[in-house]
Amino acid sequence: MDHATSPRRTLTSLGWQRRPAWTDRAKAWAFLMSMGALMSAAPALGSDFVDTRLNVTLTNENVLAAPGETNPPVPGWRFDRPNQLGVLFFDNYDTRFTGYESLTHIVLYKAIQRQRWEGEAAYVLRLLQFSDVNLSSIDDGSYIKVNYYFDPTRTRRTNISLTAFPLNSDRMRLGYSWRLSWGGSPIFFKANPDVPTNLNPPPTPPVPGLRVQIADDRWYAYFGAKTSVLRYEQDQELHSVYGLLGGAGVDLVPGHLRLEANGGFFDRGTIPRVLTQRLPVQTYGVSVQLSAWDRLSPSLSADTALYRNDPNSAARYLTKPFYTPGVSWLLMSEFTAEATTLENPDQAESSRAQWGLAGDVNFRLQYGNFRYRLDAMYRSLQYLLVNQPSLVPFQDFPSGAGVEIRPELFAATGVDYFIEKSGTTVGLTLGVDRPASYKPPTGAVNPIDSSAAILVVRNQGDVVILPPGQDTLPAIATKLAARQDFLEMFALIAEAYYQYDPNGTILRTDPVTQLKQRVFENPNRLGFNFTLQARF
Repeated sequence: MDHATSPRRTLTSLGWQRRPAWTDRAKAWAFLMSMGALMSAAPALGSDFVDTRLNVTLTNENVLAAPGETNPPVPGWRFDRPNQLGVLFFDNYDTRFTGYESLTHIVLYKAIQRQRWEGEAAYVLRLLQFSDVNLSSIDDGSYIKVNYYFDPTRTRRTNISLTAFPLNSDRMRLGYSWRLSWGGSPIFFKANPDVPTNLNPPPTPPVPGLRVQIADDRWYAYFGAKTSVLRYEQDQELHSVYGLLGGAGVDLVPGHLRLEANGGFFDRGTIPRVLTQRLPVQTYGVSVQLSAWDRLSPSLSADTALYRNDPNSAARYLTKPFYTPGVSWLLMSEFTAEATTLENPDQAESSRAQWGLAGDVNFRLQYGNFRYRLDAMYRSLQYLLVNQPSLVPFQDFPSGAGVEIRPELFAATGVDYFIEKSGTTVGLTLGVDRPASYKPPTGAVNPIDSSAAILVVRNQGDVVILPPGQDTLPAIATKLAARQDFLEMFALIAEAYYQYDPNGTILRTDPVTQLKQRVFENPNRLGFNFTLQARF
């Protein structure tokens, strides 16, 4: 995979009728001859399905709770994909997937090389199953890519490339860690296809794009653009919107120190309000990352990479940790600042910029078969909601006495050890997370339930309303995991996890007044996942 942002019968009833025997024999011979011709002409490829993941999980996200006592509810022990209570806040930091999905990619791929020129193209269709009848199918980054090398022998790797995405340019993003990445298709209000509730989202136009890059062994620079169309409220007509992206990176010390930066500007239409419908919605910002390493090179998330289907790159989709003698390490730190012009709630018929900030530090250490990792992250509430945008869509947070807008603060550390003789990996992770929250101004109400309650915002679309007078508290979690790999493509994974989350709430009916009241759930959660996995 090449990274997109640096150097992811119906049954019919057939009536029987009598036919001459020679007709059936002739048709049988014709069928066999045609199949033989097809088999002799077909190339000896194993499959056009790549990066296939099958998971069968026996799960119970909280053995301490009965059905209906948590939000979301936990039905009990079952074979199923774990819900959000079974995926902890530190899991899968650098990927869009939880790890429990069953999915595949159809990749029809072709590559041609002629002296200085190299061309490749891939049609990429992702199939993600939520159940036996619910299937999400999306274009997952089909592309056309053409490279031109200045040195015909390719001894020097200096080249210029053009990559075009005909339908979905979501893999061309800004930022570096997946959790902090921005500027993908959701910035034009595309629904998240990874969430079961978005299985049948309203039809939205595609977001095609292209990128031109010049690169060498030590540096790269690129410029990109993407477009879509949105329906404006004022005239109910489709209007074009666009994004401009650019970035560069250089190895300050080859093999040890790298500095990278990228940024962009996005025209996102106009504010869909009667009084402000002619004011533009624009997002702009910049991301910077510094990486230092020794024998453990930095890389971007696989979800920003281009898919290939050829024998030389097939192993990339099945990448497992590579253990080497001695010490190797990697340290990366990223910072992003972005702003979006939104309706000003403090002044009629005007807009203002809402600034969002985010940053993280990632450390990896490996000594033989032992690995250590640390992730620490900061995300302001404004940044977390950049795709929506804001808590009240298209409106900035109000000013005033008493208003509190708190960022998300997150840290997690973990270790694991690979027992080479048996092929077993055991690991332990511990993390703490203070989620982002919003407290309305004194005498005002929040926009969710029109009360003065504080809102805990875990992610876009995931908002918890606290009981009146209560405040946000940090959550802690730990996970013990064991993984047994066997027969190259199979694994058995056992996980036990505990989480103390004092911010979970649920609605209960008061037995006296018969009115709904919001109360805290039991903050203690103890869950288990047992997974049989195949990847090929």
